[in-house]
Amino acid sequence: YNFCRNSPYYEMVAENINREIDVQEKDSQKQEEVQKINDACKSISKDLCSFENSSSEDFCKKVLYMYKFLDKVQSLWKPPSTITNEDLDFLNYWLNVKLKDKSNNSSMCIGKFIEIIKSQGENFISVKINLIEHLHVIDPNKLENMELLCELYDTKQKITDIMFDPDRTKDKEDLCKGYTKTCYDNYKKSMDNCLDEYDDFYAALKMFERGYKYLTDEVPDKSGYCKISEYFQLPEYDPVLETKQRRIMTFKIMSAPLMLPFVIPLLYK
Repeated sequence: YNFCRNSPYYEMVAENINREIDVQEKDSQKQEEVQKINDACKSISKDLCSFENSSSEDFCKKVLYMYKFLDKVQSLWKPPSTITNEDLDFLNYWLNVKLKDKSNNSSMCIGKFIEIIKSQGENFISVKINLIEHLHVIDPNKLENMELLCELYDTKQKITDIMFDPDRTKDKEDLCKGYTKTCYDNYKKSMDNCLDEYDDFYAALKMFERGYKYLTDEVPDKSGYCKISEYFQLPEYDPVLETKQRRIMTFKIMSAPLMLPFVIPLLYK
């Protein structure tokens, strides 16, 4: 779940990846590499991999160029760094989300992606961190949790953007009210999902809660519109903690009679 923290960044890159593809395809020095990707992605059948609002070939290119872009960003930011595990976890998540309810056999589709990635050779796959090892079908319940957590971080970023904007317009009041309501509802839904023994998701959700609490308690709202929303604060709602506390109390109540035979003799000493 760690990649979800950077969901706003990844979503921005995903929305603009077509620009990166255009730049690469127009670069005369990259033509051989571009042709290799194009040929590989043409081999994906739409019957095997079906995506919403995108052909199988186009989305294949997006995944490969997204990998290349994220790897390039890391190497430019802190050479000789390469793409991170979180980057690759996002790519796997992104692929699973796009396949959800659209492909009859996600495992076969992902298997085809692995085959295509292998065809790109050493220059494409990082030696240290391998995309192939990160590609797999995500359990549907876990995928839902990831989507909820990513949306929480995306919505938090939208709230933050409005709070830092001193330009007071009526539409921002409506927007922030909507964003805070979305965050409030998704947080409750996420907490309910934690009751299914997703300890790692619960830990990730508590990390989000701490970051959001800092935003609401410490960051000034320059817009003046977010803090007036009734949903600005997250609900004081933690069914996981409540369940654990009930179990402790039940254990204490049930164990009390068992202790009496040992306690009574001590009273008459």
